[in-house]
Formats: sequence, structure tokens, C-alpha cells
Amino acid sequence: MQKAPREAQRVARELGLETDVFYADEPADYVAAFAGMRMARSEALVIISAPDFFRDAALLSRLALEAGLPTVCEWASMARDGCLIGYGPNFAELWRRPADYVARILRGAKPGELPIEQPTLFEFAVNLKTAKALGPHGPAVDPGSGR
Repeated sequence: MQKAPREAQRVARELGLETDVFYADEPADYVAAFAGMRMARSEALVIISAPDFFRDAALLSRLALEAGLPTVCEWASMARDGCLIGYGPNFAELWRRPADYVARILRGAKPGELPIEQPTLFEFAVNLKTAKALGPHGPAVDPGSGR
């Protein structure tokens, strides 16, 4: 899980954004992590893709909302659980791909010759209830300005 925060920090630097990383190995660590975010005066939260965070999306979303932090999560379904924005690969499509590989192998394809595929179908979701609860945050955005 160490690579994802480093990659996110690299991209943030390229965009001129300042980042802090807060680690939570288990749900018992979440409250302390959010206290650290408050002390650091964090303005938003990116929840990286991890099985525990996916499982605890509703709890993390509630804690973020209590802290006044807009959240971006790595699965659209997490927006349904309360994250402000969810963006990531389509689950159903991810599960179809392995089935296709199995079918190819059963028809005689050599596993080592099958191409490695990346997701091609992504979902974007915005939780309007969370957006309304957070209220207006950050600088005004002019849709015509490209920023």
C-alpha cells in the first residue's frame, strides 16, 4: 500500500498541491488519523484503494463529513456509501475479464501468451447528499476557465 501514496504525492506535486499522508492500519486507527488531519488543517481527503477502506467506506465517509473533508475515493460504489466523489474501474467489467481469460485457457490458449490488460471501463459518481452536507468549499470554479 506504500506505492499508492507516493504516486498520489508525485501527481499532487506536479499539480502544485501540498499533501500529507495519514496511515490507518485498522478501523481503530481511523479516529487518530482524522484528528491528525484536523491538526494539519487538511482541506480534502483521497482514500486510496485498499480492501479495508472499501469495506469501511461508510465509516470513513462519516468521519470525513464530521471533519468537513470532501473525499475522493477510488471506486464509484464508495460514493454511494458517502464519499463525495468515487472514480474507478467498473466492478462488473473487472470480474468479466478473468472469466474471459479462463475461457481462453480452456480453449487451449497458453496463459503466458495472453496479454496483460488494464481496465477500460471506468465509473464516476458524485454523492449529492454529501455535497449538500459539506456546503460550498474552496475557491470558486469557473467552468469556462478550464480550472
